[in-house]
Amino acid sequence: MKSLKVSDLVVGGRYSKPIYLDQESIFINANITITESDVQKLKKFGLTEVFTDGVLLGKDESIVDEPPSNPSQNKLYQLYKQTVKFKTDFQRTYNDVFLFVQNMYRKTSEDKSIEVAEIRSTAELILDHVKSNPNFLFFLLNHFEEGYYLYNQTVKSTFYAVSIGTILEYSRPKLLDLCMAGLVADIGMAKIPSTVSEKNGTLNEEEYKVIKKHPLIGYQILTKNIKLKGSLANIALQHHENYDGSGYPQRLKKSDVDEASYIYSIADNFSSMTSNRPWRRKFLPYDALKTMISVVMNKFDLKILRLFLSRISMYPIGSYVELSDGSIGQVLDSNQTQMLRPSLFIVRAHDGKIPKKNQFINLVDDTQIYITKAVDFVPFDED
Repeated sequence: MKSLKVSDLVVGGRYSKPIYLDQESIFINANITITESDVQKLKKFGLTEVFTDGVLLGKDESIVDEPPSNPSQNKLYQLYKQTVKFKTDFQRTYNDVFLFVQNMYRKTSEDKSIEVAEIRSTAELILDHVKSNPNFLFFLLNHFEEGYYLYNQTVKSTFYAVSIGTILEYSRPKLLDLCMAGLVADIGMAKIPSTVSEKNGTLNEEEYKVIKKHPLIGYQILTKNIKLKGSLANIALQHHENYDGSGYPQRLKKSDVDEASYIYSIADNFSSMTSNRPWRRKFLPYDALKTMISVVMNKFDLKILRLFLSRISMYPIGSYVELSDGSIGQVLDSNQTQMLRPSLFIVRAHDGKIPKKNQFINLVDDTQIYITKAVDFVPFDED
């Protein structure tokens, strides 16, 4: 990796690859905006250089545009403006949580102590962001950090679980418990041999048996070592239990499983299905949800699954769709009465070019246009 002088870091800039403190420790992940606070942290600890394999992508400039005159489109424009205002804050929050999860797994694998206060403060960070940025799902779906897939999986699943808890009108203390439990739900995986947990291929029967031990291992770590209260540790133990009793490790079913565990199970499954794995490509978000409400629906508490669906819609917020006029839109908001006709931000016009100014469409209002299919789209500025 090449070295960068701290004094040369561009506040507001982004790098195409992570910035490291040394050969192993990530300081800022790829495509995350560098802030003045980051630079000051490095100077505070006496660091004069950092390292990266990436290139400077330039400053993160926000799109400026006049609001549309159409009232419906103007409403979406205001929602979009309010959402993108939190883009850098979302990236920073996600990155901080990712690094916490990464550090927590490393400590666990090395039998080092983890304080409950560390877990609580990270959960508070998530809740504070969700409260200030209600449309965080717009960024969550397509955001990944470089590193072991399970770290991203844990962060995303926890965010999705909090989203469900919010729909259920959980109090702040109850949301905090759910969030803390989500962050440590898969901590038992830190004790599974990497030859199994990081295998680049389908697990054989014996390897799958090893993987199925991680809920109990995690529960024991949380209750005996970290001293987390049992109700929170239960998610680690139960999040692979299924509503129909077909899960593991105890084959519990229906009311034998905590509500919080069913919440995390739905969040965990959606996050996993929409992420690339060594042995398969990710599902399109629409296809993931379609599978969850049909093929594997018996795994879930249907009441909670319906609530999750009502929040993110069949074409989930943040996902991309192709329209009947050939344009491509990113789902900005769901329409709960008509989940197949969400509100969109147009990212590619029908001629294949980037629109010269922000365009929005509410498919409930504009009945002449419809979604032809969900697509896997890479925005032009994310090379």
